Amino acid sequence: MKVRTIFKFALAGLALILIIGALGLFLWSKTGTYPARDTAVAALESSADVSVTQGKTIVFTPLVDPDIGLIFYPGGLVEPAAYAPILHKIAREGILVIITPMPLNLAILNPGAAAAVIDSYPEISTWVLAGHSLGGAAAGIYANANPGKIDGLALWDSYPPDSASLADDDLALISIFGTTADAPNTENFDAKRFLLPADTTFVAIEGASHAQFGDYGPQKGDVVPSLSLEEQHDRVAEIMLEFLRKFN
Repeated sequence: MKVRTIFKFALAGLALILIIGALGLFLWSKTGTYPARDTAVAALESSADVSVTQGKTIVFTPLVDPDIGLIFYPGGLVEPAAYAPILHKIAREGILVIITPMPLNLAILNPGAAAAVIDSYPEISTWVLAGHSLGGAAAGIYANANPGKIDGLALWDSYPPDSASLADDDLALISIFGTTADAPNTENFDAKRFLLPADTTFVAIEGASHAQFGDYGPQKGDVVPSLSLEEQHDRVAEIMLEFLRKFN
């Protein structure tokens, strides 16, 4: 058999493997996605002070003209709408909030999603990027690769990958995380603090669970929260608003 023929067979085999792998990932992402539950679905409705629109992104536009924009990256395999309860609360205080849906619900496949959002709203002078879990890791990758593009970063039960250290960045950063008996619920959390700037604000929420940063139901391996869903949402929104007011 000629080398050229062998090469063609090899390429065909590689292509087949890639197709099967991509299909498998697609099916896995669809069957394993955590869907938004009732509280989240209700928060997608417009209110007297916030207009909610859904298209390529989910946008919470406050009644007053905002100066600050918050871009949010959802957690891995979590339906983006699951984060609507907290984000709607934030928008009520005059913040433009935009959730960026991700390919296969995996933010790591498009960590640069914030760029298109920022370009679409030239009237916004201050941008903060936030993300939960895998979404926070992807947000960290964006911040690392695009210094000066955002003014602040908020990580929800998350940390950036080692390859995207923010330790030397001049970036306002807050890390919000759940604890049980004063110990972080997220594995390796304390061991990853070196990846963040020395002046990072760390805020622990005792009794919070990983899944209750959104509203998508119980998550395998998560702790049993001692806070109710509403209590945790109120606390996270309060912490986020305190952080965002620093940019006024």
